[in-house]
Amino acid sequence: MQIVDEVSHLELKNWYIAAGCVFQTIWNFQDGKSLMSGVHDIDLVYFDSENQSIKFDKNLEQKLSKQFSCEFDVHNEAYMHLWQGRNIAPYTSCENAIKRWIATTHAIGITGNSSELQFFAPYGLSDIFDKNVKPIVHADNSRELYDANVIKWQARFDGLTVYPWNEK
Repeated sequence: MQIVDEVSHLELKNWYIAAGCVFQTIWNFQDGKSLMSGVHDIDLVYFDSENQSIKFDKNLEQKLSKQFSCEFDVHNEAYMHLWQGRNIAPYTSCENAIKRWIATTHAIGITGNSSELQFFAPYGLSDIFDKNVKPIVHADNSRELYDANVIKWQARFDGLTVYPWNEK
């Protein structure tokens, strides 16, 4: 809750603590592991079309990583369509980005503060709690990226049900 409260004071536009740090924490709990076991970083996403400075994101990563003694990965979704040379349609909001991430379990965000948490889970929460890994198949995602993530998750978590990538 401290991280959510701190981020809420940053006054970022349209922000979420999201993706792996959320669903992997739940799976760690279900597997009886330390909550942050194997969680590489805390994903913080926001959407601000007026601020597309990668330097801003890197500075914020350093500040938060030092403050909380864990790695942060900060990204403004307004420019993530350009990430790693991708040629995809630009995102229009964090919600639009989250809907287009690689798997239904991955598509989760938490925002607000410790008094009032808000969740964005466009595919619901049951896949996370039931450990169902289902791809979000669309033009911006690839079977290769999905399969690579599945392999990593299967190596770390018990009882995953993995659904195959089926082209539409």
